[in-house]
Amino acid sequence: MPRIAVSANSLVDYSPERWRLIQVDDPDQPKLLVEAKTGLPLRYNGYFAVSRDLPESGEILEADLGQVVLGWSNESSSWQLGVTLSPEISLARSSRWFELLRFTHPDATVHEARAIELGAALAKTLDIPFASTAPVEIAPEPEAIVLEPLPLELGLWRLEEVEQKRGGGGGELRLAREQRWLRARQRQLAWYGLMIAVYLWVSIATLTSELGLPIAGTLIPNPAWLPYLGIVVAVLLLLAIARLLSIILREPNAIIINPYEKTISAMRGSQPLWKLNAGGVQSIYVSELVKKRGRKPTVFHGEINLHLLDGNFMPILVDNEKIVGALLPGRDPAAEKERPVEVHALEPEAVSTPLQAAALHIAVGLGDLPVWYDRRLK
Repeated sequence: MPRIAVSANSLVDYSPERWRLIQVDDPDQPKLLVEAKTGLPLRYNGYFAVSRDLPESGEILEADLGQVVLGWSNESSSWQLGVTLSPEISLARSSRWFELLRFTHPDATVHEARAIELGAALAKTLDIPFASTAPVEIAPEPEAIVLEPLPLELGLWRLEEVEQKRGGGGGELRLAREQRWLRARQRQLAWYGLMIAVYLWVSIATLTSELGLPIAGTLIPNPAWLPYLGIVVAVLLLLAIARLLSIILREPNAIIINPYEKTISAMRGSQPLWKLNAGGVQSIYVSELVKKRGRKPTVFHGEINLHLLDGNFMPILVDNEKIVGALLPGRDPAAEKERPVEVHALEPEAVSTPLQAAALHIAVGLGDLPVWYDRRLK
């Protein structure tokens, strides 16, 4: 997916079916300003609506879009890219054209090719004409994204491709949690249950027997409180069991990415827990907490989050399992240590761990969403 910097704080990425203008004032939280998808209205956020005097609904229907226009402004010494609107909307805002972005440079030819490329891509996505005062050159089709082969082992998770139920020949992605996650919590439940039985038995036996309580060697003022303290601990352990059972019943054991419907859903066995359309997601965030020093690259914590259009983050994978030697085959450990500790766009050629590769697979399955990599050191 091509990404082109428009200014110091904004960029555009596009594919044959999607075009996005993204603001990156804060590298940790990029904001989606404008999004165009083939067959859907042109959408934008509240800030863009106010700054361009556009309808507050946050979208413009296909029927109200005229053409993509690119022209050079002598007044601002910049290439300006915009879209014309229907007479109904134009009358309400006293202008038939609104600016999407501009390239500013003293030399008009510096950004001309980029402006033409973005304008042509936007027009193709919206399926409307492209009008330009510059000579238009047809940009080459974006190269196909080369992804790591599936399945991918992700610590407590596994990403694999499964066939479509409707006989579509495969393509659906399944992010499945390993059974050892459940077995570890079952062992924890058994241990809590044993401790409850021990505490209750000792406490009740102490209260119902004539044995004397210790009068020294305890940290509480009155040794007579000991059996009641044991009952309190048993109740706390019972609450811990209830919380653990709630987590087991609430947490999904599979995440399904449907590239045909462009949806992502969570499953607990055969029971659906939630379902989200890719239209409500602006990007994918993959985060890793890595070891600063050491011979083998080690990941202590990994996450994949959906960055929603409203700015919130929705986790779909959280893995606290320590993974030693976390790099994919053929990656250079020395080069990995030199990677910047910051949030930056993750390109396919820069993928170095299975978690990063999984994030790209999910992004492609949801319609070529941008992927941001958050690298942190421990």
